[in-house]
Amino acid sequence: MRVLVTGGAGFIGSHVVEAALAAGDAVLAVDNLTSGSRDNLPAACEFAHVDITGSDATRHAVLRWRPDAVAHLAAQTSVSASVADPAHDAAVNITGTLTVLDAAVAAGCRTVVFASSSTVYGDPRRQPVREDDELRPVSPYGVSKAAGEHYVRVVCGAHGIAHSVLRLGNVVGPRDSPHNHHAVTSFVHALAGGVTPVIEWDGEQAKDYVYAGDVASAVMRAVHGGVTGVFNIAGGRPTSVNELYRMVSEAMGRDVAPLHAPRRPGDVRRFVMDCARAREALDWRATTTLQEAIALTVAEPVGTR
Repeated sequence: MRVLVTGGAGFIGSHVVEAALAAGDAVLAVDNLTSGSRDNLPAACEFAHVDITGSDATRHAVLRWRPDAVAHLAAQTSVSASVADPAHDAAVNITGTLTVLDAAVAAGCRTVVFASSSTVYGDPRRQPVREDDELRPVSPYGVSKAAGEHYVRVVCGAHGIAHSVLRLGNVVGPRDSPHNHHAVTSFVHALAGGVTPVIEWDGEQAKDYVYAGDVASAVMRAVHGGVTGVFNIAGGRPTSVNELYRMVSEAMGRDVAPLHAPRRPGDVRRFVMDCARAREALDWRATTTLQEAIALTVAEPVGTR
């Protein structure tokens, strides 16, 4: 199968590229290298330096590759950055997604897999959240991801393209960029650099974490299965940020009392996802524990292979 991965040189995308190559697929990674790196890509992967907000360049790259499937992971992924500049967030996550979809249609693509986010649920009324629960995003990032989901459904549905939307929990693993402002990566960078880590709010807010390699496995099951649907992809259990910091500190052999900062806009107190649908339709479940994911992250410093 010929697979095109947008954001392929980035954090999650590079894990998807590896999984696709391991499955015997021919892979083209498309990335503007804003937060990704060519160093994240295996030699067997083709690469196109393209920004998805540029419609002509995106269309040219997709038409040249003629993929059977597109895994769309390129995105502006920072909640705080989306609050600071919602127009840029929308340009990448909404307009960029439309550009990728238009190119996929033109190239005769058969399957599209869209990496969405748990932030589309906002502060849910019930937990664990299920795929048919109300979408109530509380940040521009959540809004743009929800809009992207709708465009995937409408555009792919109109052209008979199989399409899976994967709502990802908080992803942990090697090759993350500190610019993404993800907690584990921020803690690892701070402790490795001798800087006191910062925990926002009181640290008792709990998230649902999942290993990047497990996310890549879910993407590939959707790619190869040609499945249409919406799926929660997470570990299925909440972990507080304070507990997360303790786990990172222990993995790195450090004992540094963190500083505390105000609550981040758009943050919620507790979040956990029901992933039963992914188990049933994709035969997928997270197999890597959070402790194992942290150990793998610490063992492979950010930005290296």
